[in-house]
Amino acid sequence: MDRRTFIKVGAAALAAPAFITSRALADTPKLGKIAYQLGWVKNFQFAGEYIADTNKFFEQEGIAVDLLAGGPSVSAEPIVISGKALVGQNSTDNTANAVAKGAPLKIIGTNYQKSPSSIISLTKTGLKAPKGLVGKTVGIQANNQVVWNAFLKINGIDPASVNTVPAQHDFTPLVSGELDAFFGFSNDDVVQLRQKGQDVSYLLMADYGYPMFNCNYLVTEETLKDKEKRAQVVAFMRGAIRGWQEAVKNPALSAQLTVDVYGKGNGLDQAAQEKSAAATNELMVTADTEKHGLFWMTDKAVDETIATLATAGIVAKKDLFTNEILEEAFQGKTTL
Repeated sequence: MDRRTFIKVGAAALAAPAFITSRALADTPKLGKIAYQLGWVKNFQFAGEYIADTNKFFEQEGIAVDLLAGGPSVSAEPIVISGKALVGQNSTDNTANAVAKGAPLKIIGTNYQKSPSSIISLTKTGLKAPKGLVGKTVGIQANNQVVWNAFLKINGIDPASVNTVPAQHDFTPLVSGELDAFFGFSNDDVVQLRQKGQDVSYLLMADYGYPMFNCNYLVTEETLKDKEKRAQVVAFMRGAIRGWQEAVKNPALSAQLTVDVYGKGNGLDQAAQEKSAAATNELMVTADTEKHGLFWMTDKAVDETIATLATAGIVAKKDLFTNEILEEAFQGKTTL
């Protein structure tokens, strides 16, 4: 390139920044970009956010959202506190434990009105109620031992009457008959087992004295006080609500986006993801959400969740939960 060509290209380059800058500004959402820390790997559990991103619901609400994949070694609480994510998702017990240790966090909405935690068995085992666990061999993962002990206590079952053994997240011991039952999730493990041709039944713990919110949205107390960050959270929640409204209506779309786009490479089966998405509706949509909107936490449900946590030895106060962001997001409506 000779000097004349360089001068010509250079002149064009000098003229370009004004256009590029104005275009970039036009494309930047007015409320900026945030990160949302997912509570697990990218699977059906976050289909509402995938739809909100794909259908530009977040963009229409003035926000850009980076969906950060979670996993077994990822906890949303420290990530949100550090500022790496403005909003996170995790289970009620994990967040309550963190707050009990001084974490300045608030739960601003719940994905699951009912926890998917279940005791799963082969149907031929004949397990139809908690009392049927007596004399059975049940596999419990280490991280679910506290929940299991609380479930037994609530149902008046002596732990010594059940043969509780350590388990991994592996179906083989159940299918082989080594275990009579194991701890899993109604919208995931049950679906996977049935997809593999297994005739299984399950006891949804929420139906047997263990009511508990699960997969909650959490932010720091400081975020709620900061005008700019609060506006970002409201915009995010509005987009998420819109996305989840569509996900509830269309499990097939939830599965397609999960498998082909957001969870691509995670080895997910589309038929199973669609069934899991449909099963999730049973946990998300209740009389309470029909009356108040998705993610809403009624006083009664909050009190029940706190009581269940207490049975598990976890102390939580009512002010851990707040609907203030949802009130701003819904603006008196129940759908968006």
